[in-house]
Amino acid sequence: MEVNETLAADDSPSMSSVPDCPSCGSSVASMTVLGPTDGVVAPCGCRIAPDALESE
Repeated sequence: MEVNETLAADDSPSMSSVPDCPSCGSSVASMTVLGPTDGVVAPCGCRIAPDALESE
């Protein structure tokens, strides 16, 4: 499956929308959930609880 989208300049994601790792402060690109209480964020590799990145 291939998805091609063209974003207008004002539709591009801003760096402020990228969450920070609660453990080390690095920007989080993705998270792999290993279980209900354990996950790994990338690219830093810190292990955090999956709900730690939820917005308030």
